Amino acid sequence: MTAPLKIEKDETLPLRTHYEEAARDTLRAIWHRKLLIATILVAALMLASGALVLMGPRFTGEAMIQLSFSREEPSTGPKSQPIAALDAASIVDSAARIIRSRETASAVVTRLALDKDPIFARQSLAWRVLAKLRSAFRLGHVIPSDHDLAVSALMRRVTVTNDPRSYLISVAVTTSDPERAARLANTVALEYLRGRLLQQLTETSAAAERELAELSSVYGTRHPNYLSGRTRLERLQARVSALREGTLTEDVAKLVVGQSLLPAEKVMVPSGPNIVAILALSGAAALCAGIWLALLLERGVIGRRRLASETARGQEGVMRDAASDADKPMKFGPTASAGRRYARRGKRCRETLSLGVSAIGGR
Repeated sequence: MTAPLKIEKDETLPLRTHYEEAARDTLRAIWHRKLLIATILVAALMLASGALVLMGPRFTGEAMIQLSFSREEPSTGPKSQPIAALDAASIVDSAARIIRSRETASAVVTRLALDKDPIFARQSLAWRVLAKLRSAFRLGHVIPSDHDLAVSALMRRVTVTNDPRSYLISVAVTTSDPERAARLANTVALEYLRGRLLQQLTETSAAAERELAELSSVYGTRHPNYLSGRTRLERLQARVSALREGTLTEDVAKLVVGQSLLPAEKVMVPSGPNIVAILALSGAAALCAGIWLALLLERGVIGRRRLASETARGQEGVMRDAASDADKPMKFGPTASAGRRYARRGKRCRETLSLGVSAIGGR
């Protein structure tokens, strides 16, 4: 077994003194470079402020869709029964996925002609630079259409959230114009509800066709029941055609069974960007960068001074050794060649000393 390590109290004092000296040196270096740190901080805050001015305020329009899991059957009197045997939370999640799907965004772009808007039908700067580089190297690249660019831009601006407990789906769109944000949010929600209504009308029309075929086989084509069923089928088909080609209105939401719409309204209060958070993060990053640069510069200056002082001390030692060797008596008597050699050595030592002294003064 190993013996426990015993540390005396006196042995902890040099370590504590070392850390205290390191902290004092750090604070001294920061204070010595305070102008540099302040300059970096002010420059970062000015850049962040300029970016906020160029970015401008952002406004969010939010539409709500509420799902209901019951329907009324007017044929036997109004009564309620469940319309799905699936879990309600999974149905809400599926509806949210349909809303945030690319198909819904594509229908909105086509209806509002967003592919002709330069704000939406514009490729990012990074992709434009990459496309030019690939063209310069004669590499193949795919040029996306304006419709695809507008769909991708709209999907980035749309935020769909759902709450399974309350069966609510939130459709939020953020733009620089509050009126446009509300219009886009309502269009996305109405486009989803239009798809649901089309599905319901298509199912009803298919059921009416089957019922009409049964009436024709039983009563013939001249029976009043057959004629009323045919009129109902034609009316359903006309509604389907009008819904596919007509304009979207809030009346569409009233015809959808099991779902209701709370339309978005224009909100003049900006939802972003968070000015305080952006300035705080920019200031903190600039402060850290300034302190790091100040410590780096101070460490370089201290290292150069230490190197110069060590070089000077070494040169002084060489000169002293040369002088002591010159003062020693020669064993075989002085000669002219030995005198010239010692004279050259002394001259080199004096030149080296003068260079070291000038280097110390320059630092």
